[in-house]
Amino acid sequence: MPADPDHFVRLADHVCLRRLEQPCLYDRRADELYELSPEAWEALARCRGQISLAQAGLDPEFQAYCLAEGLLELSPEPRPHPLPLGPGPTPSLRYLELQITWRCNLACAHCYLGPARGVDLPVPVIAATLREFEAMNGLRLLISGGEPLLHPRWPQVNALLSALPVRRVLLSNGLLLDDQRLAELHCDEVQISLDGLEDGHQALRGPGSFARAVEAARRVRAAGLDLSIATMVHAANLNEFDGLAELVQELGAREWGIDAPCPAGRLEADPALVVSPALAAQCMAHAFGGAYHGSGQGPQGQAMACGLHLCTVAADGRVAQCGFYLDSPLGRIEEGLWTCWHRRTPRELAMVAGCRSCPVAVDCGGGCRFRAPAPDRPDPVMCALMEQTPDWENQAC
Repeated sequence: MPADPDHFVRLADHVCLRRLEQPCLYDRRADELYELSPEAWEALARCRGQISLAQAGLDPEFQAYCLAEGLLELSPEPRPHPLPLGPGPTPSLRYLELQITWRCNLACAHCYLGPARGVDLPVPVIAATLREFEAMNGLRLLISGGEPLLHPRWPQVNALLSALPVRRVLLSNGLLLDDQRLAELHCDEVQISLDGLEDGHQALRGPGSFARAVEAARRVRAAGLDLSIATMVHAANLNEFDGLAELVQELGAREWGIDAPCPAGRLEADPALVVSPALAAQCMAHAFGGAYHGSGQGPQGQAMACGLHLCTVAADGRVAQCGFYLDSPLGRIEEGLWTCWHRRTPRELAMVAGCRSCPVAVDCGGGCRFRAPAPDRPDPVMCALMEQTPDWENQAC
């Protein structure tokens, strides 16, 4: 049935406008970001449930697409829907990892945070940070730990997420994800850590943890939530990836992120788990899905290295470019997220020796800056994954 041009039009509740480097429309339910022309931005900014579809002035083809995809909603009566349209910082802060607690019910052999501790981000601090992240035009909130469900005031934290107009992703080991918690969870996606089949997973996470993680993944899908899987490559799971790939597909994961761990925290005490870049790259080739929070373009269009749009707030209040850089923080969250973010100094790929003339540098982004042997050197794991062997030692910095 054709859309009634006299009906009132508004953005769907799962859609928001974001002022990033370019004006965008973000669908948090599908995790899709659409760049907009100035004309499309102005037309969508009028879609607040108070004017008719005809008055919005949308391009007919774009209008039809937005209606078909459920990005716009029509109503015979006005349904006011305020749209916060303020500017955000440059570079944009799109992805925020919030380590709400360092408590954990496992002692994973590769955990870069080291031993679990009873350190928790206070609920009022979490509330203020979420408000600021939304005002900064944020897209994706990664709720992590430790095990975030062990936060002593998890019900209050979960309640804060209910009306947050960003994509909310819970990062969990799955051991506490029963049906009741999933039914009450105000998240769009749950990421379960699955570090191999039974032997490989439990080599990192301990006896009995594999079956419980798989069951948690099944519960996530049964609850109607998006599921993603996170896997670390290590010496005990190298021969399990074909079988693991079948399991991930069977579980219905929308994304499978595979990475090689950095030598930090507990992993420093067990270096035998670390594999060569070449072996790690072979396993990482199984990954699928599009959520990547690494590199991008600077204000003059220059290629930038890892971490351009990502920030971490730790359970003790430190703010860092990511969780590996807590020893060199940008500040404390009590100063404000925006204040700390403005202290971030993004690194251009041109400053990474070996990446300047690399034909795949823009796609690769130089890899993980922490895992690289030095800040001005490429990440050997990503070099192996992209099948590049740059002669960076002979290049001047």
